[in-house]
Parts: sequence; structure tokens; C-alpha cells
Amino acid sequence: MNESTQSAAEFVTMHLQSIPGAITVGSQTAGADGDIVKVMMPGDLSFYFSSIKVLYPDGTDTQRVGVRIDYEVKPTIEGVKNGRDEVLEYALSLVD
Repeated sequence: MNESTQSAAEFVTMHLQSIPGAITVGSQTAGADGDIVKVMMPGDLSFYFSSIKVLYPDGTDTQRVGVRIDYEVKPTIEGVKNGRDEVLEYALSLVD
């Protein structure tokens, strides 16, 4: 997970988090989950808004906040230069 994770991917992540023992690794998601509605206005103008509020079962908001992360891990410049996926490496270290 990272800042590019949004919408359906955030919702799927929340579903996966409901599995006992599941963990999330990465960095803050976009907080852009929920349904959107397009409203057409006179003059061929339009705008979008979220029509469904997405919450965790305990009432914690995810929109504009992102989904919960158990272990925050971000790629480093050095890792990228060396072709490493440090987030994946960290996640795999948790299952050893």
C-alpha cells in the first residue's frame, strides 16, 4: 500500500484486513474510497462528489484519511537505485 492506493484497492484492503492475522505493510493510502456521483449542471458543467461514506466497523473514517497500516515502510532512494523492493522485503520478513 502507498499513496497511489485508492478507491477499490483501499476497499479490498479493508476486506483483507478483516481476515484474522492479516497485516498491512506500506505507507498511507490516498483516502479516496467510496462511490462517486457525477452531477451535470447547465452550460455543460459537471462536478463529482462522494456519495457513500466508508468507515471501519468501529466507526473510524477512511475517506481523506486512508486505511490503517500495521507497519509503515517506505522505499528509499538507495533501495530504488539498487532495484530493491524494500516494502515487499519487509512484508516477507514478517512471514519467516
